[in-house]
Amino acid sequence: MQTDMAAPVPAAAAPSTDGLVVRTRSGEATPMDGGSATSALARAAARRATRERTVWLVGSAAMLLVPWLMFALPGPLSPLFYLTIMVWAVGWFVYGVATHRPTPIWPWWLIAAGLVARFCGLIVAELDPEVLLVPGFPLTLALAIRLVSFPLLVAGLVGIVKRSGSYRSQRIVDGLAVTYGIGMIGWLLVLAPYLRKQTGDDQAIAFVFVIGDITLLTMAVILLVVGIRHTAHALTGLAALLLVAGDLLWGVDGAHPSGGVPTAGPGVVVLTGYLFLAIAAGHRSVAVRRQDGDGDQPAGRAKIGLFGIATLAYPGFVAVAAVDHRPIDPLIDVAYPAAMTTGFCFYLAIRSAGLAREAYRREQEQAAQAAALGAALAEQQALQGQLTYRALHDPLTGLPNRSKLTDTLDRMLADARDPEQAGQRYGLLLLDLDGFKDVNDSHGHPVGDELLIQVAARFTAAVPPGALLARLGGDEFAVLLTETDDEQVSAIGRRLTEALRGPFRVAAHDLYLTTSLGLYVGAGPATPSDVLRNADLALYAAKGAGKNQMVAYRPDLRTAHLEQVELLAGLRRAVAMGEFVLEYQPVVDLVTERISSVEALLRWDAPGADRVSPADFVPIAEESGLIVPIGAWVLGQACVDATDWYARFGISVAVNVATAQLHDPEFVTTVLGALRFSGLPPQALVLEITESTMIAATAAETETVVARLQQLRGRGIRIAIDDFGTGYSSLSYLRRLPVDILKIDRAFSMEGPEGADSEDTALTKAILQLSHSLGLSTVAEGVETSERADVLRELRCDRAQGFLYSKPVNARALDALLAEETNSLSSR
Repeated sequence: MQTDMAAPVPAAAAPSTDGLVVRTRSGEATPMDGGSATSALARAAARRATRERTVWLVGSAAMLLVPWLMFALPGPLSPLFYLTIMVWAVGWFVYGVATHRPTPIWPWWLIAAGLVARFCGLIVAELDPEVLLVPGFPLTLALAIRLVSFPLLVAGLVGIVKRSGSYRSQRIVDGLAVTYGIGMIGWLLVLAPYLRKQTGDDQAIAFVFVIGDITLLTMAVILLVVGIRHTAHALTGLAALLLVAGDLLWGVDGAHPSGGVPTAGPGVVVLTGYLFLAIAAGHRSVAVRRQDGDGDQPAGRAKIGLFGIATLAYPGFVAVAAVDHRPIDPLIDVAYPAAMTTGFCFYLAIRSAGLAREAYRREQEQAAQAAALGAALAEQQALQGQLTYRALHDPLTGLPNRSKLTDTLDRMLADARDPEQAGQRYGLLLLDLDGFKDVNDSHGHPVGDELLIQVAARFTAAVPPGALLARLGGDEFAVLLTETDDEQVSAIGRRLTEALRGPFRVAAHDLYLTTSLGLYVGAGPATPSDVLRNADLALYAAKGAGKNQMVAYRPDLRTAHLEQVELLAGLRRAVAMGEFVLEYQPVVDLVTERISSVEALLRWDAPGADRVSPADFVPIAEESGLIVPIGAWVLGQACVDATDWYARFGISVAVNVATAQLHDPEFVTTVLGALRFSGLPPQALVLEITESTMIAATAAETETVVARLQQLRGRGIRIAIDDFGTGYSSLSYLRRLPVDILKIDRAFSMEGPEGADSEDTALTKAILQLSHSLGLSTVAEGVETSERADVLRELRCDRAQGFLYSKPVNARALDALLAEETNSLSSR
């Protein structure tokens, strides 16, 4: 509600914030550019993340070039180089997992354990490749340790696949099918010939290693299929594929299964796999759970072709073996291919059932959509007439609406340009119901709607025939009169006021209302906007004068409005040019007499003019909506300034939050973005709200604001109620709000007689006792004398703030003040 004779300041649809800049102590400036500053700090954090991602990409590319140096090293140095790079990769993998701490973390520790097992096996192979695990058993210690790595790596990949988000079973089956195709072809072309070259115990050991590689290959392919859009998971799957590929290349080269260090090509491939694991663990997505909403898709041509080749591969091999009279090994040539074929058939059964279910589901969805579309078309035709009526009428009261009023006013003013109707006067009355919002809050919207219907009926009976009575929205009404004069318009205004005198009987309640009324009487040509503006100025003058008032338009109302418009224009320029600064007032602990925190205070230094008082421009900023971007800048700059104070002196910062900021859906994002951008810990930030914020809000708005404050308080941010004791509903909100600190209004700290018997002291004592019983910390504002500070200390007030300790100062002066206090304490 206005407190002077002026109309409301028009809201800023998209306030420019190009001039607001958050500056760090190092001089780095982050402009809060764009149409809205509520997410500017979040965008700055995103830009920083982009730079970090670029560094990660460049570093990863450089790391992947290192294994190729093996080709340039002499043979004796290759094992040492290989083991060194492997140790570095494993160490970086462990560091990345410990830093990002994915949830759950155990799959990554299993992979780390598998890598350590492979490394230990290589070390043992280099030191003594012939030492046996158990005397008499043909398995060396090096190979046994390396065998342990397979179940560890596979178990780790299984754990990652299980947490890769919402995937469907068909996608895993696709991974199994791809593994079947690759595994069958690789078995016949590479693995089977390799196993035939081995004899006796070596063949059995080699077979076990091959099965381990195939199992690892299976999980790697499944992880790639399921987590292809998750960077860390995709890199982990690719790394596992490279480990398997390195083992296969080693076998193709004819290496003996001794467990030694691979060199040349196989060594490069395996080392690249280790480095991919290190890169995956270093990526921030390792800690992010992938939310995969993709549905199943039919197998593509590549998969179908791979299935066909894999299906024909084994029969072709049997045919060639029969023609060449080759011996067939029961284990190598029969058991494994039979097991793979059985698995493939199992895949076909699962896949076919899944596709059938999907086809049925889609058929049902299409039928439901067709039925819904038909019903929607029928409803559209039925509602066409109603929409035409509602376009010009209020659906609740049945009265003409704003559009109807504007059209009628436009036609009336057009007729006024006719010379024959020159001199005819018209009148417009705007009415705003006093106390209607309290009815809605106390009794609910259904009672409020019924009350509006009864009000419309009384107004209809009060206006003369030929007058247009309209409901503009909410609790606002208008009456348009033609061929009238000042006396008649005033008389109708009084009749409308008298119409509300009696009680309204709604839902067994007797409700009472009054109305504020603005009048405008004009003659001759004019525009609808001019007529509505003048009547609106008169209405807000009536509301500013108190409830149940009627005010006629006067030219001086427009002058006052123009002054506010000029101030708003200057305020928008200040936002665009960055003319705001912050000052900080210390808050002192009354026991230690040391500065414990500071309050950030907004100041406007207009170039070539005196400093504008916050009491003048803050209300305009709140009404226009500019307080949201300005408040976001204050949060960002205060957090940046306070980062060093908290690190050096343990000083927290308090920032005032306006009502519009609390109602902004992006408020939580803005606060958390300011903390992330500045690096200030959440416990070092205090958000100050006034109790009037909650008093003026509806029940739904209050619940929303409380939820946002609870969310921020859950992150460690403290909440304070500012100017406590000035509102009539303070106590009713204390238990509902997530409050940590109570700031006692300066009215109880500055004036009044000294001593424990003064009225202000008694009120202060009652407030302090209340806060102590609720476990709240207290701050007394406006303390200007040491005598008043002594009284507050005796009343067990925790902290005080006022000119006794310091006036608001800029950040540089506060640096000096804190340093002086620290030096003074250290010299004692």
